[in-house]
Amino acid sequence: MITVPEVVRTIVKNSPYLADGISRDIINLSGLARDIRSEVEKKTMKDVQIGSIIMALKRLQKDIQKTDSLAVFHSYPEIIVRSNLFEITVLNNEETIQNQQRLLQYASNHPEFFSTITSGVFETTIIAGTEARETISLLYDKKHIIADLDELSSITIKFSKDIIDVAGVYSMILKTLAWEGIPFTEIVSTYSELTIIVKNAYVTQAFSLIKDVFSP
Repeated sequence: MITVPEVVRTIVKNSPYLADGISRDIINLSGLARDIRSEVEKKTMKDVQIGSIIMALKRLQKDIQKTDSLAVFHSYPEIIVRSNLFEITVLNNEETIQNQQRLLQYASNHPEFFSTITSGVFETTIIAGTEARETISLLYDKKHIIADLDELSSITIKFSKDIIDVAGVYSMILKTLAWEGIPFTEIVSTYSELTIIVKNAYVTQAFSLIKDVFSP
């Protein structure tokens, strides 16, 4: 049978803002316990005391705060900001694959050229500097272009190689942006880099928030 702590954990887990508020200790746990009591009772199929829910929330609060504290690095990660970017997303087909090869060839002949190519199951997104817009646009038939966005900037965070051993790093960054109402257009990651694409209007604020995440 499912327990009260298990139900409480599921409820909080399904609400990122709720989890963040609990970790910051800005939510009244007694009030929250009363608010979710009916849901807890429904899922456990029994009467549940408010005190039991509060106790479960307090234990969960410690777990969340402990997880957040893991995302602390011994050295400040390098953060790189690029502006004057654009993005196009195209449907995947044989032509798309051929054009990727042409784009890679173009990049090899232009060392200063910045671009990222993300291939999904049904579509591929290309993000590049505006100086290459005409070249890239000519590669793709307009009928295959799903999205075409301008006035973008990127924020790249270069982590140390131990990034894979640190839990919650990406979520910590993204929830900070979400909490402040900053939308992001794309997220691109490699082994030790995370690149977040935002509209130009948000890049200064986003950079400041991300920088603060890693400040001592």
